[in-house]
Amino acid sequence: MEPVQVGVIGTGWGELQIAAWQRVKNARVVAVCDLDAARAADLAKRMKIERSFTDYRQLLAIKELQLVSIAAPTDTHRSIADAALIAGKHVVCEKPLALDAREAQSLLARAEEHRAVHAVNFEMRYLPGFQYAKELIDEDYLGQLLRVDVTMAMENPWGEHGKWAADDARGGGVLMELGSHFIDALHWWFDDARAVLAGRRTLFPKVKSQMALAGGNGKSVDPIVTADDAFWCVMQFARGGEALLNFVTGARHDPGWTINAHGSLGTLVIKNGELWGRRDGDRELAPLGIPKRLEVTEKPNDPLLWGMVKLFERVVARIQGDNAQIFPDFRDGVALARTIDAIKCASDEQEWVEVD
Repeated sequence: MEPVQVGVIGTGWGELQIAAWQRVKNARVVAVCDLDAARAADLAKRMKIERSFTDYRQLLAIKELQLVSIAAPTDTHRSIADAALIAGKHVVCEKPLALDAREAQSLLARAEEHRAVHAVNFEMRYLPGFQYAKELIDEDYLGQLLRVDVTMAMENPWGEHGKWAADDARGGGVLMELGSHFIDALHWWFDDARAVLAGRRTLFPKVKSQMALAGGNGKSVDPIVTADDAFWCVMQFARGGEALLNFVTGARHDPGWTINAHGSLGTLVIKNGELWGRRDGDRELAPLGIPKRLEVTEKPNDPLLWGMVKLFERVVARIQGDNAQIFPDFRDGVALARTIDAIKCASDEQEWVEVD
């Protein structure tokens, strides 16, 4: 069977996407696109990709191209994905799928209209600890969910590098860029949220940055940050139980991230990827051995890279006719967008908001 021909749009996170696609047996990256012509050409040369472009419409015009993998900023997702679907391509899009639920829903409708294979790159679902936690939860390891606590602290203020990631209007911020992964995991494990209470903060609206230079005079400029660099949220699940998410940047201590899930029968803890558990009758909380079939053993030992590989393999298999393959798709992107819309509204209104 001929490999699926892939074009990647965006060369920031897109470089890791390309590395993942190049490890998928039945896929071949044939084109890359970035607004920076030199960056696109350099990446194409280093990673042995035949063609590079600065206009994604030129990439979409490649007749033999079957799939487009989008790694561009969030505010471009809708226009690029929509054009790709109209051009008859399958689409893998970085998370979050779009700026809001209305945009995400329009992309889902377009994908279904064109009968395209569609996926959202929630690669954290394929981390070994996340996958095994999903299996245990489905086997009733926790019993009735009581509470999930998700915490993350980072030393550097989120907006220190400026650019689109610090711009709320373009989909930047900790909620959209980091929190989205964990909210998706909670949806995956415990089903969708019913209602939320939340607070978004921009604790460092102006940060020092050596990355941006003013007019070639060698002086650093101070990016103005409009996106959130901290947020908290309480999510109530339709099936019962709740989650508390607490994310902050600019802290003086960086402990990484931790998920504590407590149920009527047991507790599961994931700390920086390692899974621990305790059930009634166990003496203490202890590491849970990850089944060999879920382990990451290949080099380089980059869990996110291999999470992408696992997701991309399933997408390619679906394109080639294996309809049994399951992976996060635009429906999951819509569910995430609805919850994030509710979180933003709850923060603005300072009250509980039901998830539409």
